[in-house]
Amino acid sequence: MAHFFGLVVLIAIIGVVAYSYGGHLFTRIGPRFGDALSGIQPYSVSVGLRERTRVESRPDTVLGVSSTPPVAVDPRDIPEGFSAQDISPHFGKVQLGSVSAGPSGRISLYANFKDDESVNITRWRIQGNDGSHYIPQAVNVYDPSGLSSESDIFLKNGEFVNLYFTSSAIGKNIRLNKCIGYLQGANQFSPSLPLSCPYIDRGDIRHLTGTCQNYLLSLGGCRLPAANPPVPFNDYACRAYLDTINYRGCFDRYSKDSDFLSREWWVWIGSTQFLDPSHDRVLLLDRLGLLVDEYSY
Repeated sequence: MAHFFGLVVLIAIIGVVAYSYGGHLFTRIGPRFGDALSGIQPYSVSVGLRERTRVESRPDTVLGVSSTPPVAVDPRDIPEGFSAQDISPHFGKVQLGSVSAGPSGRISLYANFKDDESVNITRWRIQGNDGSHYIPQAVNVYDPSGLSSESDIFLKNGEFVNLYFTSSAIGKNIRLNKCIGYLQGANQFSPSLPLSCPYIDRGDIRHLTGTCQNYLLSLGGCRLPAANPPVPFNDYACRAYLDTINYRGCFDRYSKDSDFLSREWWVWIGSTQFLDPSHDRVLLLDRLGLLVDEYSY
């Protein structure tokens, strides 16, 4: 009889514990049990007054419909075929400036938002009617060693990106700077890099011979000296200075300037044509596939 009474007490204690913590117990075993029975997700398990709901994680877009709340935008500004749910938070802030297809074609886009804003556009997608291409990484500050690694492109207000249907002569996409034009002399970029390097400061060369100064001043911006310059072979000071007229020398002189970096990025996306050379509707989509801008030609 004593054993029976003890067993009753033990069962009562277990019942109290199960009632007190039942929510946790059922919550922990619920997913496996529910999966085994029906496989339907999400689902809820109720215990007394408590309810535990398991919510499946899901991607930001399902079948092209965003799970993020719609962006506040004038319905009249939403392009045909799109709804408020399809509009990116960057809509109207990054815009397609121009689009031209073909071997020498170019796609340009620019940022137009508050001065303290910036946006990462790498892995955004440019889509035409028959194909698309992702925006790749680029070198922010190109080092003379050529070993600079590419990183994501963070676009600030007033900056713009040109994407070309050719290949980079150095195998990398770059942000332009004061000295970048010197790379054109040693490489055949298509299109050609802008030749806007600083001109030689006459104050820096006034200690050199007249013949040397004349030759240096004839070079103009971004032009490399000839292999056999028209200066005396024994004019060592001149030849030493000529050795600095290149990208490395320019970089060493000007890379600390506040305006060294340009607002312009150049990106080469290869010869693959995904735009119709005659007419196309071009969409700029962010990483979630939401619409940033459109351009028709």
